[in-house]
Amino acid sequence: MASLVISKEAKKAANLRVLQRADSNIVDIIASATHVVLYKFDAGSQAWEKQNVEGSLFVAKRSSFPHFKIIVMNRNSKENLEVPLAATFQMQVREPYLMFRMEKGNSKESSQEIRGIWFHDGKERQTIVDILNRVVKQLSSAPANVTAVEEKKPKQNVQTKPQGINKEEATASLMAALKIGGSGAAAAAGSVASQKAKPKPSPSPSAPKPQETSSLQNMVLDKKSLQLSLMSLLHEDKFLDLIHAQYLKVAKARENGGTPRK
Repeated sequence: MASLVISKEAKKAANLRVLQRADSNIVDIIASATHVVLYKFDAGSQAWEKQNVEGSLFVAKRSSFPHFKIIVMNRNSKENLEVPLAATFQMQVREPYLMFRMEKGNSKESSQEIRGIWFHDGKERQTIVDILNRVVKQLSSAPANVTAVEEKKPKQNVQTKPQGINKEEATASLMAALKIGGSGAAAAAGSVASQKAKPKPSPSPSAPKPQETSSLQNMVLDKKSLQLSLMSLLHEDKFLDLIHAQYLKVAKARENGGTPRK
């Protein structure tokens, strides 16, 4: 039994490495099927047409949008099948196919084609269906505005920035509101904001004015802006360093039986 478990884990790790060579943002395989074949439904003849795609199917988790994908590693050519999963993804099981709609083209006027995936193992098909239902349900429960931001943001930009609030303002406001480490932390946050806000020899028109920087700690974010700010700031090394430094200060003080100095 132990050797069987190790074999499955080794196989999953090998498959993950193969997928990551094609898509470096893939972080995990949450389900797989040994062998599938792709079909397309022809509306004119009302019949299924076999496509030149067959191989192992994977439901992959990604670190960036889209966070989940169906991928069939094609044995017939270098062109794999990749289906991004979203809250609007619709599927239906009709023996012997798992049917779904797939966008044809990238424009808003793109039509949808009905595709069918044939599974060699019916039990694997049911497992994939259950996993896809869970994924779609999870995507449907995600905040709509966060999903919209991720869909629209440029691929090279992995940070989420709330509209109308820059990172310096968010850092200072959050630190002041959370009171991490007392007034010392708030002052440190203000220092970070002021350092970033120092005018350069050729300041940009959008650079914050001194009076704006000095009033950052008095800002109050609404709940949604706070959520987006936190998501954005978690990608900032300086912000994490500041949080971690205050955490270590508090932990050390507690170990010594005292209270952290403000």
